[in-house]
Amino acid sequence: MNKRRLGQTDIEVSAVGFGCWAIGGPFWLDGLPDGWGDVNDEESIHAIETALEHGVHFFDTADVYGTGRSEEVIGRALKGRRHEAIIATKFGFTFDPQTQNVFSKVDVSPAYIRSACTASLRRLDTDYIDLYQVHAGGISNEEIDSTVDTLEQLQQEGLIRSYGFSTGDMDRAEAFAKRASGASTIQHPFNVLLGDSKALDVCEQYQLSSINNAPLAMGLLSGKFDHTSHLSSDDVRGSSHEWVHYFKDGKPKAEFLNALDAVREILTSGNRTLVQGALAWIWGKSDRTIPIPGLKKASQVEVAAKAMSFGPLSQEQLKEIDNILKQQRVIEA
Repeated sequence: MNKRRLGQTDIEVSAVGFGCWAIGGPFWLDGLPDGWGDVNDEESIHAIETALEHGVHFFDTADVYGTGRSEEVIGRALKGRRHEAIIATKFGFTFDPQTQNVFSKVDVSPAYIRSACTASLRRLDTDYIDLYQVHAGGISNEEIDSTVDTLEQLQQEGLIRSYGFSTGDMDRAEAFAKRASGASTIQHPFNVLLGDSKALDVCEQYQLSSINNAPLAMGLLSGKFDHTSHLSSDDVRGSSHEWVHYFKDGKPKAEFLNALDAVREILTSGNRTLVQGALAWIWGKSDRTIPIPGLKKASQVEVAAKAMSFGPLSQEQLKEIDNILKQQRVIEA
């Protein structure tokens, strides 16, 4: 239960990963906040060290998280311990570290991919990346072809060990999987409140691992929000990004809070916390899943790591949750 293999590679990762978006601190996407507020780098490093101590050694980041800061913090935390960790990062969005701005302009040209890889290696203070992922989820078939060719060259050169695609577009994911015979993963949003099972089908068909971002619905499944909660405007959840599904104007959406209340008892069965139940639901859906909750503090790491000892929810519990959510109209009947 505690280990997963990336696709058909020999790379083993912990069944739960450490999502490193939040430890990048504040940054902006086309003028809108895209980070999770202020962070303390020493606290982030302590959280990473705690993860290693508790059997969580899969760290997923991207060059744009904090416009490089997240990668730099990981590099500092793993100094002298690189061999204990599996590092995944991403590329494709352009950004300016001086102004901490990320741009919607995508660049997946061979030259850019190489320069982005070199920059990530430097920030991570490593000479190889375990999993290098396309971060721009809507690239064309032609771009997929050239991107895969470049990734396979980087793999042959030993700069990356494996590669994958991060996207919420399952048609694009399948196009990538068909073309990229050497790929190992598809990363996609997936959680009990809003998950597309087609992604799991694609991963099963092409023998890929399913890396699950937003497994806690951007924190909603932590249970710390209610109808009176309001997040600040410098938090990504307080922004007007169209892909922030669970919050609007900084407030959690009522339909998701109500759905959570309806399935809370099942998720917290067997003395699980709500977070542990949310991860257990994902593991119950497929043995290819690897949820990567966003973690900032050592205490959060400990809760997520302990989820592995509980294991997945039963198939009966999964069916019961599906039936409840259909009645709540959160998922289609």
